[in-house]
Parts: sequence; structure tokens; C-alpha cells
Amino acid sequence: MKVLFLTQTSAFGPSSRYRVYQLLPWLQKLGIVCEVSPAIDDALYRSLYLDSGQQASRLTAFSAAWQRRRDDLRRVDDFDAVFVQKGVFPGLYSGFERKMAARKPVVFDFDDAIWLPRVGGSRVLRALHRESAVQGILRCAAAVITGNSFLADYATRFNRRVTVVPSSIDLAAYPHGANSNVVGWIGSRTTLPYLSSLKPVFETLGIKPRVIASGDPIPLGFETEFRPWRLETEMKELSQIGIGIAPLPDTPWEHGKCGVKILQYMACGIPVVASPVGVNAQLVVNGVNGFLAKNTDEWTTALRTLIGDSNQQQRLGAAGHAEVEKRYTVQAAAAVVNSVLRSVV
Repeated sequence: MKVLFLTQTSAFGPSSRYRVYQLLPWLQKLGIVCEVSPAIDDALYRSLYLDSGQQASRLTAFSAAWQRRRDDLRRVDDFDAVFVQKGVFPGLYSGFERKMAARKPVVFDFDDAIWLPRVGGSRVLRALHRESAVQGILRCAAAVITGNSFLADYATRFNRRVTVVPSSIDLAAYPHGANSNVVGWIGSRTTLPYLSSLKPVFETLGIKPRVIASGDPIPLGFETEFRPWRLETEMKELSQIGIGIAPLPDTPWEHGKCGVKILQYMACGIPVVASPVGVNAQLVVNGVNGFLAKNTDEWTTALRTLIGDSNQQQRLGAAGHAEVEKRYTVQAAAAVVNSVLRSVV
């Protein structure tokens, strides 16, 4: 069985990396011949999101993605099925997916509330966003895979074949975190603003959090130990964190999030403090593998409880690691994706 995987980005992009790239070796072991075509390749991703110098324009990215998908459309008949990760231009245009679905079974996978205008990012893209474009992809797909039940509830309005496959972790790739009081956060340029709500917490506790991300942390308004995110150094940076944090505002867009950073912390055996929003409240069991905190006082109490208590850090971290091993491994995710792909061919 030969499958064409159309990803939004190269493996540099976290959504594509966790939803597709890390699954490929396991899918190949299950007998699927995998070929991947990213709409945004390594060089363009670096220019758009990682490099601090001259950046590629959105128009350049749009043009490159459009040409790549035109080329993919010409060769779609060489494959038994097409796996579309989050859509080529989600919320803008569904023509490529609909044309492919007319010729081959399409499995559509998404891990964000892409029917909503994206929070942050380009104002122009938000203005041009059309929910009907997302609905068009859902309707034409032979099957749909979502990262959580909130997304699945929306997808089932337009497609009867919806399967939830939570984001997963390759545990073998993750080192054990530091048994330390380093409070850390990992994320992207677009999610950096989530940290702003914790400014009074950091000031009260005298914490300078470790921040692993692309982008500029200065607008946050407080001091950080900033580490530019790089794929090749990600694991080393994670291993130096002692307590992982995952703040989220309680909005519909955030309910579509799939909790990858929490899974990363847990894979490293790092205790977590998180906002009880969406999937966060499913991943973190309060007092068992971390703490849930919904306001400044609760965040302050949770972090103060963990700082300096190495025994509790180890206990909660071990419970989190066990939870990932039980429910969120890449092998388990690949097995379900394999079943969905074979069901549509």
C-alpha cells in the first residue's frame, strides 16, 4: 500500500512533526510505503519562523505551497491513498483536497480548531478565512482523524468516519529531565504570548523562566532565560527543565489544542503545571502527575509547592511518564492511523 502524505511543513513544524513524520517509520513497519510532500520545506520554514534576519514573505510561502500542491495533484494516481495533514490552505481554499478526493481516498488529519480564524498571525489571513473551506475538506474526505474529542465533535457534523488519534510521543527520543527548580516552557513564536498571564506569578516567586521558542521574548515584559528553538537542540534544552508549565487562555481556539508540550514534559519525567483548558485537563491529573491552575493564586501555590521539593517533583514526573507510556506512544498512534488508511482503500 502506497500513501502520499501531504504535510503543512517539513519536520521543523511541530504539528507536521508529531502528526506525521514521527509516525512514518512505524507505518513503514506495518507495510505502508510512505512518501511525504511538505507545502513548506526546511529552507522556507527557517526563513518564515526561525531566522532572525531577512524573512521570506507570506506571498512567497503561498506561491511555493501552491506550486508544490499543483505538482502533487499531477501524480496523485501513483498512490493508493492521500493523507492530508491539516490542509494545504486551511480556511482559505479546499480545491486541491477536493480534486484529489475525486481520484483517490483522502484521509484528513487536523489538530487545531482550523474552522476558526487563527489566533495571532496575519490580519489578512484572518480576514480572508472561510469556515466553508474547512467544511469542504471534511465532506470530501474518505475518513477524518482529529487530535482530540473537541475537534472530533465538529468534524462529525460533516463526516461520519471520524477517529480520534491523540498526539503521541516517541519515548525513546526523550531524555530524563533535570531534578531541579528550573521552571521552563517550550513553544512557538505564535504561542509565546500565552506566557504573559504568568508575569505576576514569576514576579511574586522571583522566577526567571527558561523559555525555549522562536521569536522575541522581550514583549512579554519580564526577564526570561531564553533559548532559541532548534530541532537539533530541542531534547538537550528540555532535559535541563525541572518543572514544565503550560498556560492557556480559555477560548474556543485553545480548546482545539492537543497538549503536545505537556506530553513532552511528561516524556522527560518532568512535573507539569497547566491551565485546566481543553485537553490539558485530561492529560494532567491534579496532584497525581502535575497540578492544574486556573488563576494567579493557584499558579503561585502550585509552583511554590514544587520548587524545592525534589521528592514531589520525582513522584509527579514519574506518574506523567507512566501516563505517556500507557496512552500516548507513537507506536499506538501509528497502529490506529494504519487501520484508518487501510479502511479507506
